[in-house]
Amino acid sequence: MMRIGIILSFFMAVMAVETSPADANFFSRQINMGDDEKSSAPAGASSNIGSEAQVGSIITFYDGAVYAKLVNNNRIPLVGYGVGNLKHDLVKGMVASALQDNKKIMLIDTAHASKNEHLVAEGIVKGVEKLNRTKKTEVHVVTKVWYTHLGYERTKISIRESLESLRPALDHDKVNLRLHVLLHWPRCYSSIPWTECEREEQDLPEETRAAGPDPSLDPDNAWKQSWRALEDMYLSDQYPIASIGLSNFHLKEIEQVESFAQIHPHVIQMNLWSLLYDAHLIEYCHQHRIHVQAYNVVHGTVSNVERAPRAFRHLEKVAADLSKEVGEPLTAVQVVLSWLIQHGISVIPRTSNVVRLEENSAVALLNVPAFNDHQVDTVAHAVEAYLSGDDLDEIHVSVTFHAVSKDIMLYWMGHAGDESSEVRITLLRQGETFNETTYPTHKFRAYDAQNKDVWIEHEINANYGEHVHLEL
Repeated sequence: MMRIGIILSFFMAVMAVETSPADANFFSRQINMGDDEKSSAPAGASSNIGSEAQVGSIITFYDGAVYAKLVNNNRIPLVGYGVGNLKHDLVKGMVASALQDNKKIMLIDTAHASKNEHLVAEGIVKGVEKLNRTKKTEVHVVTKVWYTHLGYERTKISIRESLESLRPALDHDKVNLRLHVLLHWPRCYSSIPWTECEREEQDLPEETRAAGPDPSLDPDNAWKQSWRALEDMYLSDQYPIASIGLSNFHLKEIEQVESFAQIHPHVIQMNLWSLLYDAHLIEYCHQHRIHVQAYNVVHGTVSNVERAPRAFRHLEKVAADLSKEVGEPLTAVQVVLSWLIQHGISVIPRTSNVVRLEENSAVALLNVPAFNDHQVDTVAHAVEAYLSGDDLDEIHVSVTFHAVSKDIMLYWMGHAGDESSEVRITLLRQGETFNETTYPTHKFRAYDAQNKDVWIEHEINANYGEHVHLEL
C-alpha cells in the first residue's frame, strides 16, 4: 500500500500561514473562530468549519455559503459545480437550480473549450431571477483558456470571447458576477489519448491563428506569454476579473512564474492524485497562499466502488457515524467532499442529476459535522486505496447470536436472501452464544432445532464496524 505519510504531509502543508503551533494539529479540527461575518454563517456551521477558519485557506461565510479568502483579498466559494462536460441542453436548468437557497452553489466551473459559457450565463440569469432578491446576488464563474489559445494575443482573444459569452450575466442588474480565469493546460500533450494537437490548431478560426503563432512551436514559452496576458487583463479596469490562476500545471512550471511574473497565481486547479501525492506542489501553494481547487474527486474515487470495495465500506462507516450526529443520512461522496472542504480545499463535483446536485451542495456539505482524528485518517486511507488500487482491510458488522430459551439451528439466508440460497451455520444449544461477522442487510434465520417449521428471521440493521446482540 502506498505510504499514508504522503497524504498526511498534504494536510500539514495546507495549514494556513496564520495558524499558531498550538493549533496546528489538523486532525483535531480545532478551528479558530473569528468575529467577521459570524452572523452570516448558517446554523450549526461553527461546529465543523467555523465563521473564520485557519486551515488551508482563510475561510469566511457570506450569504449562507462558505468561501476561501484569496491572497488578493477577493473570495471564492469552497463548493462549486463543474459543468464543463455537461450536455448543453442541461446546462441552463442545472446552473439555475444550483444557485437556489436549498443548495447555494455560488460557483460554476467551465472552460472556453466547453463552448457552453453562454448557457452558463443564461442559467445564472434564470437562477437569480428565480431567487427574486432585492439586492444583487454574487455568483462566481471559473473559466479556462484552452491550450490552442496559448500566447499573448490568442489568450486575450479567448478571454474576450468568454466575457462576451457571459455578457447576459455580467450586464444583469441583479447579478454580481465574479470571474476567475485560469490557463487550462501549459501545452497540448500529444501523449494524452484524447488530444489532437495538429487538428485542433487547424480547426481554429483564421482570426485566432493570425493573432499569434501556433503554441506548439514554442511550448516552453507560449504559456508564459499567456500569463502576461492574464496579468494585463486582471490589472486593467476594463475587465471584471477577480483572480487568475493555473490548471494542470506541474510544480517546475509553476515555479518559473517567479522568474518573470508580476503576479503569483491566486488559484490552482489540480486532480485528486496531484493533491494527495505531490507534496512539494502543495507545500509551494501553501507558502505562496495559492488557493487549491480539486477536480475529479468523485469520479476518481467513490463513483467506482468496485475498484476498492472495502475502502468504500470504511467510508460508509464514517458516513453512518457522522449521520448520527447530524440526524440525517450522509453518503460516502459527501464524506470525501467534506473531508476536503473542512481543510480549505475547494471542490467542483459534476453531475447531471438534480438530486446529486443537492446532496453535494454547499448547504448539504456545511451540514456535515467536523471529522474527528480517526475519521480524517480513515478517509485519507480510503481515498488513497482508490487511487492506488490497493484496497483496505475488511470491516464487518459483528453479531452475537444468543439462544436464550431453546436449541436453535442458525442459517444465513445467502446472497439471494431467501431459502433458495440459505447456508447452515451452526447448532446453538439453549444458553449458548455464537459470534459471527457479516454485512448490513444480510438476513439470518433461527429455526427451532426440534421443528424447522418454526423460525424467526433477523435482518442486520447495523452499520459497518458496529456490534449487534440478537437473542434467539
